[in-house]
Amino acid sequence: MTIPGPGSTSHASSIPSGVPAAGAPAEPNPLLDKLKELLFKNFEGVLVIVVLGSLLFITAFVVNKFAFLLFYFIPVLMAGFYLGARHSIATAVLTSAFVTYVALVDPFGTQAEGDTAFDFWNLMIWASFLTLTGAIVGQLQEKNNDHMKKLRDAYIGIIQILTKYLEAADEYTKNHSERVAELSVIIAHKLDLDPGAVSNLRSAALLHDIGKIEVIDLINKAGPLDDDEKKKVDKHTQLGAEIILTTGTVLSDVIPLVLDHHRLYSEGGEDIPLGARIIAVADTYDAVRTDRPYRAGRLHGPAIEILAGGAGEAWDPAIVDALSTSEREILTVYEV
Repeated sequence: MTIPGPGSTSHASSIPSGVPAAGAPAEPNPLLDKLKELLFKNFEGVLVIVVLGSLLFITAFVVNKFAFLLFYFIPVLMAGFYLGARHSIATAVLTSAFVTYVALVDPFGTQAEGDTAFDFWNLMIWASFLTLTGAIVGQLQEKNNDHMKKLRDAYIGIIQILTKYLEAADEYTKNHSERVAELSVIIAHKLDLDPGAVSNLRSAALLHDIGKIEVIDLINKAGPLDDDEKKKVDKHTQLGAEIILTTGTVLSDVIPLVLDHHRLYSEGGEDIPLGARIIAVADTYDAVRTDRPYRAGRLHGPAIEILAGGAGEAWDPAIVDALSTSEREILTVYEV
């Protein structure tokens, strides 16, 4: 069965392999990515475990406990760096409360007699500095995140202008990237992705075809493409990744998604980034739904049937299923 490929042009009616060529950005480690995702998703719980676990350990096994009060700056700084001022202050206050209770009440009976290091005022001074440090780091990180978001939005806006220029050259692909982004977000919400992953996915979907700007002359060629020209067009994912790479680290998270969104599911399976698998399904769905020079656009039902027919081979079955069960949201994208 011939299946329209994601983002197909008038010269393409099958899915290009999109396998990263030599010199492309290195593929991420799926296991490491899953561990990071698990850590960040449960970051607050991890912080509580670190604070309570260290408190129990220090209380039970450390003789010079006062020196180890400096250790508690680590979880507070981590909370400020990853979660912001509110969470870092809360972490500092709760940590101070736990330590003060253990130090003054001594429920485990581990303090030596006459030990004055843990008197009330020493603990209050330490707790004040701990809270102040958390607040400063949290506020600085929030400002930095706000600055990075504005910078990221600026880069995306500039590249979107290029995408608009690219899509304006072909009346059949106008607003394609915006629709793919909307569809990708719908799928992401169906799969219960966290807000950060949804944001990266939307950015990648908006930019997924930016590499075609490098081969726009071939895309607009009146006649058929020869084999070498087809290979150049098929490399648009790598070209897109290289364009985004010029922004430095601002959009680094979207590069693997852009690079791998044409890889067949049978070639990589779960090793293909989840965002790339989502974009692949959304990209193909929009290509099937919209009119092309060589065929008319199809309705939702037939488009889902085509995707279902390629599930497991071309696309991730779970993502195809998520799309097929989101009909109401999807139809609003096409104003049906």
